[in-house]
Amino acid sequence: MSSFSFDHLALRAMTAAVPRHVFTLDTSERRVAKFVKQMGIKQVHISLTQQTPVDLGYVALKQALQQVGWHAHDLDLIIFATQGADFYGGTGDASLIHHYCDLREDCAVFDLPLGCSAFPYALTIAGTMTQGADDIKRVAVLMGDLTWNKFHNKEELLQHQLHLFGEGTGVLLLEQSAEQSRTEQSTASSCPIKTKLFARGHGYKDLFYYPSPNNMWELQSPGLIMPVGTQVEHEPGDSKLNVHMNGIAIHEFSTIKIASCIKEHYGAALKDFDYYVFHQANLQILQALTKSLELDPAKVLISLERYGNTSAASALITMCDQLTELERPAHIFNASFGVGLSWGFSDFVIEPGTVNAIIETDHHFTEHRLKPV
Repeated sequence: MSSFSFDHLALRAMTAAVPRHVFTLDTSERRVAKFVKQMGIKQVHISLTQQTPVDLGYVALKQALQQVGWHAHDLDLIIFATQGADFYGGTGDASLIHHYCDLREDCAVFDLPLGCSAFPYALTIAGTMTQGADDIKRVAVLMGDLTWNKFHNKEELLQHQLHLFGEGTGVLLLEQSAEQSRTEQSTASSCPIKTKLFARGHGYKDLFYYPSPNNMWELQSPGLIMPVGTQVEHEPGDSKLNVHMNGIAIHEFSTIKIASCIKEHYGAALKDFDYYVFHQANLQILQALTKSLELDPAKVLISLERYGNTSAASALITMCDQLTELERPAHIFNASFGVGLSWGFSDFVIEPGTVNAIIETDHHFTEHRLKPV
């Protein structure tokens, strides 16, 4: 097990942005009504103009910087966690944020290719990098994913009724606070940020997208053989992304395995937290975890009814949806889990005024994108 504790790091701001377009699931259709009841998702935000995590992350980051009174040039490190990178060159989406925000050349940037488990992993990386470098003081961590690119076109997206995934990008601003005296530190920085990370590598077969870039030569075939040994039909030349999920294995992992791991590492101390933020996989999983861990449902934060499963941004969007009106410091427990298979836990304190409401935006960059002739 990898456990970390960062008493030098303070959480300064948290915000998120989503596409302005809202897709509401039509429950007049029986199968959709059943899906809504099981998954708990009534609507999602999905871009109809090809917005990406970069577009949404830029808007969220600008809001977070304005909130704390920082300038973009104050940032020393950008970490961008996403499975849907907009730009597969160099350091990926983090480099685009660097470009559009006009950051300093000595501001380090890189992408973290994680989805649903991104929050504790990205938080850990930010903590270790600030701990090991005197000149990395202020960090922006962005987490976001998209879903419209799984469809051939806008019409196909709008015809699809069972939307599990929504889109959005969240931002954390973190600051190294070791130079402050203990009496000067806020509650957030005097209470260490703690994380624990885990992985089950052979679980990669249970949840993945296909075809992946390393299958490009095989895309001319009318069929593809999956890593699990089954064959699927495939339209030659079609690069549309599809998802493979072993439902039974993923449900067991997300409920039984995650719950038992939390019990093992937190025990009775789990009841000491003010709020619980789980990855917003679906309502059944959230209810199963709440029951298994014997938690007060009122303290388990849920956002998927309005935003769906937002993958890497899930934890951040949930907190921005639920915790903007804090009147006192809140001790948060987070459990994020997903593809890999990977999972992790984090706990930290959020001060009142730290969390911003979710921004709905149409912002869309065009400079770096391919355009039809």
